[in-house]
Amino acid sequence: MKINRINKIIKTCLYLLFFITISSCDDDLTEELKGDLSISTLTTESDAIALIDGIHNGMFDDGWGYYGAGVMARATDGITDVFKISDIHYAELEKYQWSNENIVAPIWVSIYKVIDRANWALQLIEGMDDSYFGEIGTKNKLLGEASFLRGMAYFDLVGMFGGVPLKLEPTTTDIPGLSRSSASDVYVQIEKDLEFAIANLPANGSSPGRASKGAAYGILAKAQLRQLKWAEAGENIDALIALGVYDLFTEDSFLKLFYESKILDNEFIFSILSMGESYSTASNHHVKFFTPWSYDTGWANVGLPPTIYNTIEEGDERLEVYLDDYPQLYGGALRSAIDQFGFAINRKFGHYNRDVTAPGTGYDAYKNYGISKLGVPVLRYADVLLLKADIENELNGPNGEAYEAINQVRNRSGLGNLQAGLSKEDFRDAVLKERAIELAGEGHRKDDLIRHGLFESTMTRYLSDQGYPVNVTVNHQLMPIPRLELDLNPNMEPNPSNNF
Repeated sequence: MKINRINKIIKTCLYLLFFITISSCDDDLTEELKGDLSISTLTTESDAIALIDGIHNGMFDDGWGYYGAGVMARATDGITDVFKISDIHYAELEKYQWSNENIVAPIWVSIYKVIDRANWALQLIEGMDDSYFGEIGTKNKLLGEASFLRGMAYFDLVGMFGGVPLKLEPTTTDIPGLSRSSASDVYVQIEKDLEFAIANLPANGSSPGRASKGAAYGILAKAQLRQLKWAEAGENIDALIALGVYDLFTEDSFLKLFYESKILDNEFIFSILSMGESYSTASNHHVKFFTPWSYDTGWANVGLPPTIYNTIEEGDERLEVYLDDYPQLYGGALRSAIDQFGFAINRKFGHYNRDVTAPGTGYDAYKNYGISKLGVPVLRYADVLLLKADIENELNGPNGEAYEAINQVRNRSGLGNLQAGLSKEDFRDAVLKERAIELAGEGHRKDDLIRHGLFESTMTRYLSDQGYPVNVTVNHQLMPIPRLELDLNPNMEPNPSNNF
């Protein structure tokens, strides 16, 4: 769909509904509906906060899109070797059968919806009088949060599609569609947005569901790593760690980190959170799309491929998260998920983790079916430590800092320290293995493989092993530009994958 036409619709929705908000988990908001959205009608700090909450709401797209319902995971990890997809609606993604050019079109629309909401928020809040805000710095903090969310949206967009239309102003007229900016220009804007966020946000937000300086440091480092700016990324990872407000969850098992009751743990630097109010309102349906029905009434046959599962060391506590032998929902003997489905069950986002909205086990776990406050982690401290190990190794070899970072993650999982004296190449392999196991289903594997020049060879081999003989090339790194957009926007150029 043409971006500007989409955004005209979005603008209309903003004028009518923008003050319906989401929750930060510790500060639920209910704002007045305003029939007109303009500088003259925005007269309180709460009005500005509601604009920011509207951007957050778009990040999980009413629970069914973008970071909700497993959509983003399928378009990132789902085209790698850490996330096997057997769902009929998404199987073409995993098989690299992308002749359907609209295969990820809903994500394109969702992300631009977030971008336009951020553009409106930035323009309108900037125009508000400083006297409307209770404390000095609040206005810039809100502008920093909007900038962070726009930067993250473009980070997701450029990672999936490459150069995209760079829209930095809210749409006010139905003008012809924008042409694509280069990926490098998009990254310049991402870095600008995130640097502004770093300068104006607190070290950590009121919850992992709010933007923070730590989150901005992390996403900025990831954007720089995509550009192979190793030293700059290292500086931002070090700055994040130096904040001293994040650490690994060690109070209980690794599995329980993903329980609803732990969504505010300070291992989560940034997450997409939901209110879990009802099945159709404000609940993140991520919970239903990560496990099979026979295990816990999940709606999806997805999980950890055996090629990764079989690399997990004996004694690794993460084997409680990735299950082969599992108890069937309706009783009977244990069954092998690998034999039955071709993957190990990934329990990070399953129904049994809903210990707040559905306490108990067995049948009791299905009360309030589909209502979940489970978060979708975007950036965890374990991810940061493993990036620290990766960056340090690339810049200086496997020195003490690199070992210290990776060993923190291994030790948390009940494993001993990584073997000492590894070569740079072997240490790199160890980091990539650790990241594959630790972060499976969280959307980081594609970037990891591309960053080290391993995407084409790894995925060609993996697809062949799965029975899909595809010669993966650099052109597979980017998804097709949606056909709907190409047809409606005469200024839009396709990706090579549009011709697959």
